[in-house]
Amino acid sequence: MKRLACSRSALALAATGALLAANACLPKDTRPPPSRVLFTATVSPDTKAGALAQPTADGWDITFERVLVSLGRVSLDGDDCSVYSDPRYGRVLSLIGAPDAQKISESYALGRCDFGFAIGNASSDSLLGVGATADDLAFLRTAGSDRYGGPSGISMFVSGRAHQGDRTLTFAWAFRGRARYRQCQTVLQDAPQGGSLSLKQDGDVSLDVTLHAEALFAESASARNAALRFEPMAQADALGDGDGDVTLDELALVPLSELQMDTAYGEGDAGAGVWTTLEDFIYLGAAPNVARFEETGKCMVALGNLRGED
Repeated sequence: MKRLACSRSALALAATGALLAANACLPKDTRPPPSRVLFTATVSPDTKAGALAQPTADGWDITFERVLVSLGRVSLDGDDCSVYSDPRYGRVLSLIGAPDAQKISESYALGRCDFGFAIGNASSDSLLGVGATADDLAFLRTAGSDRYGGPSGISMFVSGRAHQGDRTLTFAWAFRGRARYRQCQTVLQDAPQGGSLSLKQDGDVSLDVTLHAEALFAESASARNAALRFEPMAQADALGDGDGDVTLDELALVPLSELQMDTAYGEGDAGAGVWTTLEDFIYLGAAPNVARFEETGKCMVALGNLRGED
Protein backbone atom coordinates (compact mmCIF):
# COMPACT_ATOMS: atom_id res chain seq x y z
CA MET A 1 0.00 0.00 0.00
CA LYS A 2 2.87 2.42 0.76
CA ARG A 3 4.42 1.83 -2.67
CA LEU A 4 1.04 2.63 -4.32
CA ALA A 5 0.74 5.87 -2.36
CA CYS A 6 4.24 6.94 -3.39
CA SER A 7 3.43 6.18 -7.01
CA ARG A 8 0.33 8.41 -6.88
CA SER A 9 2.33 11.25 -5.32
CA ALA A 10 4.90 10.99 -8.06
CA LEU A 11 2.18 11.19 -10.68
CA ALA A 12 0.65 14.24 -9.02
CA LEU A 13 4.02 16.02 -8.92
CA ALA A 14 4.63 15.18 -12.57
CA ALA A 15 1.22 16.58 -13.56
CA THR A 16 1.82 19.76 -11.55
CA GLY A 17 5.20 20.22 -13.17
CA ALA A 18 3.71 19.81 -16.64
CA LEU A 19 1.04 22.42 -15.87
CA LEU A 20 3.61 24.91 -14.61
CA ALA A 21 5.74 24.33 -17.68
CA ALA A 22 2.74 24.90 -19.95
CA ASN A 23 1.83 28.15 -18.17
CA ALA A 24 5.42 29.34 -18.46
CA CYS A 25 5.13 28.99 -22.25
CA LEU A 26 1.96 31.13 -22.49
CA PRO A 27 2.52 34.63 -23.94
CA LYS A 28 2.13 37.47 -21.47
CA ASP A 29 -0.48 40.17 -22.09
CA THR A 30 1.59 43.32 -22.49
CA ARG A 31 -1.36 45.62 -23.18
CA PRO A 32 -1.97 48.46 -20.70
CA PRO A 33 -4.67 47.83 -18.07
CA PRO A 34 -8.11 48.84 -19.45
CA SER A 35 -11.04 50.75 -18.02
CA ARG A 36 -13.89 48.84 -16.46
CA VAL A 37 -17.35 49.79 -17.75
CA LEU A 38 -20.13 48.70 -15.40
CA PHE A 39 -23.59 48.63 -16.98
CA THR A 40 -26.55 48.69 -14.58
CA ALA A 41 -30.34 48.92 -14.79
CA THR A 42 -32.61 51.01 -12.59
CA VAL A 43 -36.41 50.74 -12.56
CA SER A 44 -38.69 53.79 -12.49
CA PRO A 45 -40.64 54.30 -9.24
CA ASP A 46 -44.03 53.59 -10.86
CA THR A 47 -42.86 50.38 -12.51
CA LYS A 48 -41.04 49.21 -9.40
CA ALA A 49 -44.15 49.85 -7.29
CA GLY A 50 -46.34 48.02 -9.80
CA ALA A 51 -48.74 50.96 -10.22
CA LEU A 52 -48.89 54.52 -11.47
CA ALA A 53 -48.69 56.97 -8.58
CA GLN A 54 -51.30 59.16 -10.30
CA PRO A 55 -54.15 58.38 -12.73
CA THR A 56 -53.47 58.90 -16.41
CA ALA A 57 -54.40 62.22 -18.01
CA ASP A 58 -57.72 60.66 -19.09
CA GLY A 59 -58.54 59.27 -15.66
CA TRP A 60 -57.40 55.63 -15.66
CA ASP A 61 -55.61 53.95 -12.75
CA ILE A 62 -53.03 51.47 -14.07
CA THR A 63 -51.41 48.64 -12.17
CA PHE A 64 -48.72 46.27 -13.43
CA GLU A 65 -48.89 42.57 -12.63
CA ARG A 66 -45.81 41.33 -14.48
CA VAL A 67 -43.03 43.17 -16.28
CA LEU A 68 -40.14 41.20 -17.79
CA VAL A 69 -37.31 42.57 -19.93
CA SER A 70 -34.34 40.82 -21.54
CA LEU A 71 -31.58 43.43 -21.45
CA GLY A 72 -27.87 43.39 -22.24
CA ARG A 73 -25.67 42.55 -25.25
CA VAL A 74 -23.41 45.51 -24.53
CA SER A 75 -21.14 46.73 -27.30
CA LEU A 76 -18.10 49.01 -27.24
CA ASP A 77 -16.77 50.00 -30.64
CA GLY A 78 -15.15 52.75 -32.68
CA ASP A 79 -11.99 53.37 -34.69
CA ASP A 80 -10.10 54.46 -31.57
CA CYS A 81 -11.57 51.84 -29.25
CA SER A 82 -9.53 48.85 -28.07
CA VAL A 83 -11.89 46.24 -26.65
CA TYR A 84 -10.57 43.75 -24.09
CA SER A 85 -13.90 42.19 -23.08
CA ASP A 86 -17.22 42.79 -24.82
CA PRO A 87 -20.08 40.86 -23.14
CA ARG A 88 -22.72 39.72 -25.61
CA TYR A 89 -25.01 38.00 -23.13
CA GLY A 90 -28.31 39.30 -21.80
CA ARG A 91 -29.94 39.34 -18.39
CA VAL A 92 -33.59 38.63 -17.67
CA LEU A 93 -35.08 41.27 -15.38
CA SER A 94 -38.31 41.17 -13.39
CA LEU A 95 -39.05 44.85 -12.84
CA ILE A 96 -41.77 44.91 -10.18
CA GLY A 97 -40.06 45.24 -6.81
CA ALA A 98 -36.62 45.24 -8.45
CA PRO A 99 -33.59 46.59 -6.56
CA ASP A 100 -31.95 49.84 -7.54
CA ALA A 101 -29.15 49.81 -10.11
CA GLN A 102 -28.64 46.07 -10.42
CA LYS A 103 -25.69 44.89 -12.48
CA ILE A 104 -26.24 43.87 -16.09
CA SER A 105 -22.66 43.33 -17.26
CA GLU A 106 -19.03 44.48 -17.13
CA SER A 107 -16.90 45.46 -20.14
CA TYR A 108 -13.22 46.34 -20.44
CA ALA A 109 -11.75 48.65 -23.07
CA LEU A 110 -9.42 51.59 -23.75
CA GLY A 111 -9.72 54.66 -25.95
CA ARG A 112 -12.71 56.56 -27.29
CA CYS A 113 -15.52 54.03 -27.48
CA ASP A 114 -19.15 54.23 -28.57
CA PHE A 115 -21.46 52.46 -26.13
CA GLY A 116 -24.48 50.37 -27.06
CA PHE A 117 -26.86 47.81 -25.60
CA ALA A 118 -29.99 45.93 -26.60
CA ILE A 119 -33.38 44.69 -25.55
CA GLY A 120 -33.47 41.34 -27.33
CA ASN A 121 -34.82 37.82 -27.17
CA ALA A 122 -33.56 35.82 -24.21
CA SER A 123 -31.03 33.08 -24.94
CA SER A 124 -30.37 29.77 -23.21
CA ASP A 125 -27.32 31.37 -21.54
CA SER A 126 -29.11 34.52 -20.38
CA LEU A 127 -28.43 35.36 -16.75
CA LEU A 128 -31.19 35.96 -14.22
CA GLY A 129 -31.52 39.32 -12.55
CA VAL A 130 -32.55 39.77 -8.92
CA GLY A 131 -36.05 38.33 -8.48
CA ALA A 132 -36.20 36.77 -11.95
CA THR A 133 -36.75 33.01 -12.12
CA ALA A 134 -36.02 30.11 -14.43
CA ASP A 135 -39.74 30.16 -15.28
CA ASP A 136 -39.40 33.78 -16.40
CA LEU A 137 -36.54 32.80 -18.70
CA ALA A 138 -38.50 29.86 -20.11
CA PHE A 139 -41.50 32.12 -20.70
CA LEU A 140 -39.45 34.69 -22.61
CA ARG A 141 -38.00 31.92 -24.75
CA THR A 142 -41.46 30.76 -25.84
CA ALA A 143 -41.49 31.06 -29.63
CA GLY A 144 -44.23 32.91 -31.45
CA SER A 145 -44.92 35.41 -34.23
CA ASP A 146 -46.58 38.78 -34.62
CA ARG A 147 -46.91 41.45 -37.29
CA TYR A 148 -43.36 42.62 -36.66
CA GLY A 149 -41.46 39.37 -37.05
CA GLY A 150 -40.90 35.86 -35.85
CA PRO A 151 -40.93 33.12 -35.03
CA SER A 152 -38.92 34.32 -32.07
CA GLY A 153 -38.98 34.60 -28.32
CA ILE A 154 -40.16 37.56 -26.24
CA SER A 155 -37.96 40.58 -25.55
CA MET A 156 -40.35 42.37 -23.20
CA PHE A 157 -43.61 41.37 -21.56
CA VAL A 158 -45.97 43.72 -19.74
CA SER A 159 -49.29 42.76 -18.17
CA GLY A 160 -51.65 44.56 -15.84
CA ARG A 161 -55.01 46.24 -15.32
CA ALA A 162 -56.58 49.62 -15.97
CA HIS A 163 -59.52 50.86 -13.88
CA GLN A 164 -61.83 53.82 -14.36
CA GLY A 165 -65.13 54.07 -12.50
CA ASP A 166 -67.00 50.82 -13.08
CA ARG A 167 -64.74 49.80 -15.99
CA THR A 168 -61.79 47.43 -15.57
CA LEU A 169 -59.68 46.29 -18.51
CA THR A 170 -56.69 43.96 -18.61
CA PHE A 171 -53.71 43.80 -20.94
CA ALA A 172 -50.90 41.28 -21.53
CA TRP A 173 -48.54 42.36 -24.31
CA ALA A 174 -45.60 40.29 -25.56
CA PHE A 175 -43.10 42.31 -27.58
CA ARG A 176 -41.07 40.00 -29.80
CA GLY A 177 -39.25 42.76 -31.64
CA ARG A 178 -35.63 43.52 -30.77
CA ALA A 179 -34.19 46.99 -30.22
CA ARG A 180 -30.50 47.87 -30.53
CA TYR A 181 -29.44 51.15 -28.89
CA ARG A 182 -26.18 52.49 -30.41
CA GLN A 183 -23.95 55.53 -30.07
CA CYS A 184 -25.57 56.35 -26.75
CA GLN A 185 -24.94 59.90 -25.64
CA THR A 186 -24.76 60.89 -22.02
CA VAL A 187 -24.23 64.06 -20.06
CA LEU A 188 -21.41 62.49 -18.05
CA GLN A 189 -18.05 64.23 -18.15
CA ASP A 190 -16.54 61.08 -19.67
CA ALA A 191 -18.62 61.60 -22.82
CA PRO A 192 -18.30 65.29 -23.76
CA GLN A 193 -18.64 64.93 -27.54
CA GLY A 194 -20.60 62.61 -29.78
CA GLY A 195 -21.40 60.32 -26.90
CA SER A 196 -18.04 58.52 -27.04
CA LEU A 197 -16.62 57.37 -23.73
CA SER A 198 -13.06 58.39 -22.93
CA LEU A 199 -11.72 55.21 -21.37
CA LYS A 200 -8.31 55.60 -19.69
CA GLN A 201 -5.97 53.06 -18.13
CA ASP A 202 -7.26 51.53 -14.91
CA GLY A 203 -10.42 53.63 -15.20
CA ASP A 204 -13.82 52.84 -13.75
CA VAL A 205 -16.99 54.03 -15.52
CA SER A 206 -20.60 53.29 -14.56
CA LEU A 207 -23.49 53.60 -17.01
CA ASP A 208 -27.16 53.05 -16.27
CA VAL A 209 -30.40 52.55 -18.14
CA THR A 210 -33.72 53.35 -16.46
CA LEU A 211 -36.67 51.15 -17.40
CA HIS A 212 -40.14 52.75 -17.55
CA ALA A 213 -42.99 50.34 -18.34
CA GLU A 214 -45.38 53.31 -18.09
CA ALA A 215 -43.83 54.71 -21.30
CA LEU A 216 -46.11 52.31 -23.21
CA PHE A 217 -49.02 54.64 -22.42
CA ALA A 218 -47.35 57.93 -23.35
CA GLU A 219 -49.18 60.08 -25.91
CA SER A 220 -45.86 61.10 -27.50
CA ALA A 221 -43.01 58.98 -28.84
CA SER A 222 -40.50 61.80 -28.60
CA ALA A 223 -41.29 63.78 -25.43
CA ARG A 224 -39.89 62.20 -22.25
CA ASN A 225 -42.48 63.83 -19.98
CA ALA A 226 -45.49 63.21 -22.23
CA ALA A 227 -48.89 62.70 -20.63
CA LEU A 228 -50.05 59.11 -20.18
CA ARG A 229 -53.37 57.92 -21.61
CA PHE A 230 -55.32 54.66 -21.64
CA GLU A 231 -58.60 55.62 -23.32
CA PRO A 232 -57.24 54.82 -26.83
CA MET A 233 -56.52 51.27 -25.60
CA ALA A 234 -60.05 51.03 -24.18
CA GLN A 235 -61.38 52.09 -27.59
CA ALA A 236 -59.36 49.28 -29.16
CA ASP A 237 -61.09 46.67 -27.02
CA ALA A 238 -64.49 48.15 -27.94
CA LEU A 239 -63.61 47.82 -31.63
CA GLY A 240 -62.50 44.24 -31.04
CA ASP A 241 -64.41 41.61 -29.13
CA GLY A 242 -65.17 43.85 -26.14
CA ASP A 243 -64.24 41.15 -23.65
CA GLY A 244 -62.33 43.51 -21.37
CA ASP A 245 -58.88 42.27 -22.42
CA VAL A 246 -56.94 44.67 -24.66
CA THR A 247 -54.77 42.73 -27.11
CA LEU A 248 -52.12 43.88 -29.53
CA ASP A 249 -54.34 42.69 -32.38
CA GLU A 250 -57.09 45.01 -31.13
CA LEU A 251 -54.67 47.93 -30.98
CA ALA A 252 -54.12 47.39 -34.72
CA LEU A 253 -57.82 48.21 -35.27
CA VAL A 254 -57.36 51.83 -34.16
CA PRO A 255 -56.06 54.20 -36.88
CA LEU A 256 -53.60 56.78 -35.61
CA SER A 257 -55.35 59.34 -37.77
CA GLU A 258 -58.33 59.19 -35.40
CA LEU A 259 -56.25 59.80 -32.26
CA GLN A 260 -54.69 62.92 -30.82
CA MET A 261 -51.29 61.30 -30.44
CA ASP A 262 -47.94 62.98 -31.05
CA THR A 263 -46.36 60.85 -33.76
CA ALA A 264 -43.44 63.18 -34.35
CA TYR A 265 -40.15 61.36 -34.67
CA GLY A 266 -37.14 62.34 -32.61
CA GLU A 267 -33.61 61.94 -33.93
CA GLY A 268 -32.82 58.26 -34.25
CA ASP A 269 -36.38 57.04 -33.78
CA ALA A 270 -36.97 53.58 -35.23
CA GLY A 271 -39.77 52.77 -37.62
CA ALA A 272 -40.21 56.34 -38.88
CA GLY A 273 -42.82 56.57 -41.61
CA VAL A 274 -44.55 53.24 -40.95
CA TRP A 275 -46.84 54.05 -38.04
CA THR A 276 -50.47 53.87 -39.14
CA THR A 277 -52.20 52.14 -36.21
CA LEU A 278 -52.16 52.37 -32.44
CA GLU A 279 -50.30 49.04 -32.39
CA ASP A 280 -47.56 50.55 -34.59
CA PHE A 281 -47.32 53.53 -32.27
CA ILE A 282 -46.96 51.40 -29.13
CA TYR A 283 -44.86 48.59 -30.59
CA LEU A 284 -42.45 50.65 -32.72
CA GLY A 285 -42.53 54.01 -30.97
CA ALA A 286 -43.43 53.67 -27.29
CA ALA A 287 -41.85 50.28 -26.50
CA PRO A 288 -38.27 51.36 -27.40
CA ASN A 289 -38.76 54.34 -25.05
CA VAL A 290 -39.15 51.99 -22.08
CA ALA A 291 -35.32 52.03 -21.87
CA ARG A 292 -33.82 55.46 -21.14
CA PHE A 293 -30.05 55.68 -21.20
CA GLU A 294 -28.79 57.68 -18.22
CA GLU A 295 -32.44 58.82 -17.90
CA THR A 296 -31.89 61.99 -19.97
CA GLY A 297 -29.46 60.58 -22.55
CA LYS A 298 -30.26 59.44 -26.06
CA CYS A 299 -29.26 56.64 -28.43
CA MET A 300 -29.70 55.76 -32.06
CA VAL A 301 -32.33 52.99 -32.13
CA ALA A 302 -32.61 50.20 -34.69
CA LEU A 303 -35.25 47.45 -34.59
CA GLY A 304 -34.80 43.79 -35.45
CA ASN A 305 -31.83 41.53 -36.20
CA LEU A 306 -31.16 40.81 -32.52
CA ARG A 307 -32.66 37.38 -32.14
CA GLY A 308 -31.18 35.42 -29.26
CA GLU A 309 -29.15 32.35 -30.15
CA ASP A 310 -29.85 28.89 -28.75
